[in-house]
Amino acid sequence: MVKFLYILVSNEKDIYYEQTLVSVISLRHYNPDAFVSLLVDDKTDKSLVGFRAGIKDLVNEYKVITFDEKIGGLARSRLLKTNMRNLLEGDFLYLDGDTAFVDKLEVEVDDSCDVGGIPDLHSHKNDPYHIKHKGDNRNKRLLGFTLSLAEVFFNGGVIFARDTAKAREFFNKWHELYQYCNTKGVYTDQISLNETNQLLGFPMKELPGEWNCQVREAYNHLHRVKDIYPILCSAKIVHFFGSGIDGKREPHPLMRKDFFVQIKEEQKVNEEKLQIIYNARTAFVGAPEKLDVSAKFPLFFIYRQFPRLFKILHCLKNGFAREK
Repeated sequence: MVKFLYILVSNEKDIYYEQTLVSVISLRHYNPDAFVSLLVDDKTDKSLVGFRAGIKDLVNEYKVITFDEKIGGLARSRLLKTNMRNLLEGDFLYLDGDTAFVDKLEVEVDDSCDVGGIPDLHSHKNDPYHIKHKGDNRNKRLLGFTLSLAEVFFNGGVIFARDTAKAREFFNKWHELYQYCNTKGVYTDQISLNETNQLLGFPMKELPGEWNCQVREAYNHLHRVKDIYPILCSAKIVHFFGSGIDGKREPHPLMRKDFFVQIKEEQKVNEEKLQIIYNARTAFVGAPEKLDVSAKFPLFFIYRQFPRLFKILHCLKNGFAREK
């Protein structure tokens, strides 16, 4: 049995609890018999009362880790994540809270895989975005890291970890490197994840892209639609990446902060929101009720970058449909 693992560091003011709750609800909808584990820090544990305690009823394993009072929320979250292999027993599939299940997932991983993940942006070697990424290149120089950004760069949103010595070695090094990153003012965990993979001889194996469909990247980089859209059509888990960026209009309710703020204010997940969660694969603005994998470039992907053009084309399409 493979556990599904979430990590939650949250207080009453943020939306991390609501995001994680939505993800667990989607998991339970499509995988009702799943074994779900939840790791929290001691401050979060004390805040899980009333509505915020509801997530405990949806998990099978709940574990609290105590930190020094002075350690902030971001660091607590990353310290739990980079050390999670040492905090739980059994094989697990870790998931970020800003994800949603859109289908049943049978976690079947080759025996040779101790640690697995999905490439960032669903790209492989020599991806121009990664090679030229100013932030990662700056951090690489600052940290003295050896990783080549031209190699496969893994996303940290969904990670498989087997309960083996090799997996523990990987996480021990990742935990060590992440703490080193903190001393240099680098608080993201992805560059240390990939440096760990480089230093240990690339032990990370690639998992199916359907387990971590990074659909926002099709909106941010339209040339990736041809690669990401087919993954979305058969996805098991969609990774929405939080609550909005760049001030642009978001194409999906689970990309919008207000969706989670309303849950917080109402202290419940109402039926309307449940239907969005259960049907998250097709809840994108302008998306059809059923995605057609044969479509070369579905026009709903232009919504973020070209909202006016999208509106015109969407109106024309609907008009033609009515005439027929």
